[in-house]
Amino acid sequence: MTYKIKSLLYFCCFMLASLAYYMVDQHDQFKEQIVDKSYVEADFHDTQNLEKPKEDQEEVLP
Repeated sequence: MTYKIKSLLYFCCFMLASLAYYMVDQHDQFKEQIVDKSYVEADFHDTQNLEKPKEDQEEVLP
């Protein structure tokens, strides 16, 4: 095997390993986002009665 072919083979293996590492890392981050427990509070208003919105509600920051 010549040095060029051996070098190309090592480079391809390195690229495949780095791609596999990146995909596993992204999968773990995506799984953490799915499992993350965050709740959203919604306030629905009747579209027939749009006089004044309630001003007494507090804004909740995470």
